Amino acid sequence: MSNSIKQISTERLIQIEQERYITQGDKQFQKWCKDLRIGIMYRDKQGIDNAKRIMAQWIDREEVMSIRMPDFIRRMY
Repeated sequence: MSNSIKQISTERLIQIEQERYITQGDKQFQKWCKDLRIGIMYRDKQGIDNAKRIMAQWIDREEVMSIRMPDFIRRMY
């Protein structure tokens, strides 16, 4: 915990929490968040697509090895 947080009184922390509760309950604030898509989960699918592509290559490699390689070499991989 940083020093600046330690210096805040318990009463002030409770006040901040109450202000946050009031702000989040405000219909205009909720509309503003919705309009700006605040809180909408963003998911970059590039990593998932790369993993699928690599797995497809690996599966292809195993099929090729099973066709072209003798058993004692396949067991090594």
